[in-house]
Amino acid sequence: MGLDSVELVMSVEEHFGITIPDHDASTLTTVGKLHYWVVNELQRLKRPEVDSTVVFQELRQLICDQLGIAPDRVIPEARFVQDLHVD
Repeated sequence: MGLDSVELVMSVEEHFGITIPDHDASTLTTVGKLHYWVVNELQRLKRPEVDSTVVFQELRQLICDQLGIAPDRVIPEARFVQDLHVD
C-alpha cells in the first residue's frame, strides 16, 4: 500500500471509529468493497442505525477530500489504483 492508500484507510478509521486490519485493507480494491466492509463492521460493532446510503455518502466525501477528486468519479465500481490513481 502506498502513502495515499494508508492515509485514506486512516481517515476512514478515524471518521467511523473503526480499525481496518492491514490484511483486510489490502483486499479493499474498489469503493464498493470498502463501503461493504465498513457497513459490515459498523453492524458487527452494533452501531446504532447504520444506514448504508449515509455511509456511502460519508465515504465518498472522505475519498474526495483525501484524494482531491470529483465526487462523480467515486462510484462503487471505481478501483482505487486503476481508476482513482491511488498509490
